Amino acid sequence: MLRHTLDPLFQPDSLLVVSDQPLPVYQSLPPSLRARTTRVDVQQGQLARLPQRLEGLKPDERLDLAVVCMPPLLLVDTLAELSQIRPRALIVMAHEVIDPDPQRTRQACDAWAKAHECALLGPFSFGLQRPHLGLNLSQHPLLARPGRAALVAQSRTVMAGVMDWADDAYIGFSTAIALADGGVTRLSDVLDYLASDPRTDSIAWYLEDVGSGREFMSALRSAASIKPVVVLKSGAANESLSADLAFDAALRRTGAVRVRYFIQLFSAIKVFGYSRRPRGRRVAVFANGQGPAQLALDLAAEGGPIVQATLSPGTRRRLGKVLEPGSMALNPVVTHQPLSNALVQEVLTTLLRDEGVDGLLVMLAPDPRSDFKAASVELANIATTATKPVVTCFMGDAGMRPIRRTLDQAGASAFRTPESAANAFGILASYHYNQQLLQQIQPTEPEHPVPERARARARLRKVLDQGQNTVPSDQAWAVLMDFHVPIGSPDALGTQPLTVQDYPSAISVERDEKFGPVIRFGAGGILARFAQAQAGADLAPLNYFLAKRMVQRSQFWQRLPPDSLSAELLTQLLVALELISDLVSECPEVLSLRLDPIVVRNNQLVAGEITMTLDAAASPEDAATSGYAHMAVHPYPRQWVQKLRLDDQHPCLVRPIRPDDGQALQAFMRSLSEQARYMRFVSMMRELTPSMLFRYTQVDYHRELALVATLMDQGQESIIGLAHYLRNPDGEGAEYALVIADQWQGFGLGRQLMRRLIEAARQQGLAYMEGLVLSNNRPMIGLMTSLGMINDPYPQDSSMRRIWLQLSPAQ
Repeated sequence: MLRHTLDPLFQPDSLLVVSDQPLPVYQSLPPSLRARTTRVDVQQGQLARLPQRLEGLKPDERLDLAVVCMPPLLLVDTLAELSQIRPRALIVMAHEVIDPDPQRTRQACDAWAKAHECALLGPFSFGLQRPHLGLNLSQHPLLARPGRAALVAQSRTVMAGVMDWADDAYIGFSTAIALADGGVTRLSDVLDYLASDPRTDSIAWYLEDVGSGREFMSALRSAASIKPVVVLKSGAANESLSADLAFDAALRRTGAVRVRYFIQLFSAIKVFGYSRRPRGRRVAVFANGQGPAQLALDLAAEGGPIVQATLSPGTRRRLGKVLEPGSMALNPVVTHQPLSNALVQEVLTTLLRDEGVDGLLVMLAPDPRSDFKAASVELANIATTATKPVVTCFMGDAGMRPIRRTLDQAGASAFRTPESAANAFGILASYHYNQQLLQQIQPTEPEHPVPERARARARLRKVLDQGQNTVPSDQAWAVLMDFHVPIGSPDALGTQPLTVQDYPSAISVERDEKFGPVIRFGAGGILARFAQAQAGADLAPLNYFLAKRMVQRSQFWQRLPPDSLSAELLTQLLVALELISDLVSECPEVLSLRLDPIVVRNNQLVAGEITMTLDAAASPEDAATSGYAHMAVHPYPRQWVQKLRLDDQHPCLVRPIRPDDGQALQAFMRSLSEQARYMRFVSMMRELTPSMLFRYTQVDYHRELALVATLMDQGQESIIGLAHYLRNPDGEGAEYALVIADQWQGFGLGRQLMRRLIEAARQQGLAYMEGLVLSNNRPMIGLMTSLGMINDPYPQDSSMRRIWLQLSPAQ
């Protein structure tokens, strides 16, 4: 079985510990690993000398993991000793001795790790913990409780604090790891590993530095498409409003959830254990007092994480029959009578049936008349079986803490305060909302007139050639017309003066240095100066759905009278946003763009002024060819859409795969013969698992490409072939895969798909492509070698062949 490149770090089979001080590594090591662990205790101030033979290792076997904690001035000599062993992974822990030159130490460790093809955590590392494996490869004295959430941090001090706090809060982890961005083992590598880790159900991430926006979004989209990810980012006070809006927009588009406060990180870890996800933010509150209920609903104020649900008349009637006279049967639902199991069950069941309710908050304060222990059992039963999330709060500590722990252990996490419970539900709702955004993509073929890209770029290059960075107004309007943006120019504004009843709006685009073009819709005119934070914002590229969600998020839009824009004008606005997104995607010269004010004249949207500035450093190369280097989200690669004809009756479409191809891909997988499935997956599985299905259809075009060949069958598109490549961790090459439906083999489809795949890999600047093919899969080997690939043995498995192709000259 093939191992992940980070397996030696996260689940080592052999271990070497070199230290001049006691470490908690040995407290809980499982017997199997203890038998293959070599311990080297070094006297303070002395050089480390490694034994000739390591415990449990054969002479030709490579060590999985070395853990080193040595004074900085002795670290280089220790690494030199390790060179003879060449561990697959290395943890260099922080030492109590002050490092006089930390940058030099980082460079030395990075260089050593790269030279020895070694995963590196450190230097100055907290280390990592894998509680279910008994691995405390850190300096924290206690091994965390086992759990299903992974904790990743860019700060060892924050990690140490979280670990101490989590133990008291009864929170467990599948993994806890802290590392800085960059280096040999990056955050993106760790996220990729945790996304496929069967012990991890969700990921909590404390972030300080984004690094490359493209790499950040690529790794996060990949992880969040499979498992819930929550991100806490520090440094907001030192960033501009525009930068913070850009980061918010980026998080939404990855499908992850952002939290603003440290305590919310724990709320997210707890609530992501719920198996049910809400489809909206509308909550009903059940409480045994008005105060706790109101504290929770205070978070339903404008812009809050939850929305106060309106109960249906039928729900209110049923509640009126079970609650005592004088109780509140609206929302919140408040009762002052002693709680019984029957009452809890009846009220919660009634609220959960209401179609206008997306989830429940149960707020309970101490009451000596109620048996909270029995009520908690009933709540746990309901919360773990309901089709909607039920989030509970048992206020207090001395008497309520044991009850909260009972619910935690039952998988129905309880919270200490109404605010934290309401925030937790908001996190669940945000996750569902952001997952919808993650799955959005541009249409396979344009739904609007094809833009005159070449003409628009020629206009912009002419302005730059004249040494100007600001585009004259008439030329800026001409560029908008090249992209068919349906907004009238100032000529259509007429002489009628603007009034408050015009509700002037504005569309603007600014390029964030990390995330690329950020599109905003909000108030225009003089109002824009006082309402910048109230604009809706998103990253390019947009489709119609994303444009609509962005407008709806704008507080400016939420405050407009319902009849301020007709349905036709709203459609015009959304199409304009979609086409402006295309403009700034295809024209990397555009640095900023603003249409302000935008008002309605003669049943048309008209802009009073346009401002467009250019980037003098923009490459004249076609944006698609350069991989849209000015953007953090790669648009749908329409350049790889191609029509083929397999025979006289079967026109075929080759195109990049889309998120909505899941059902068709599963049907394709089920239609394969057992031999075809085994040849492709080296497995007899009959269908793809949900995570595999998500992984194959949620393609990040920055790091991979999946092409499908489709046929139309009775009005439905069916997949008959799939070709895919995914970048290797070295960033230089990619691993490919190809599978063709049995009945369509022999039509040259595999050759066509692989040629397109190779062409795309070359365009993306990859140096090589490789694939592992079963030695007895002669048709596949014959096809690949006919395309110029090299057939080499695979040293790790004699039943496989490495079939590879050099795409660019070796450096």
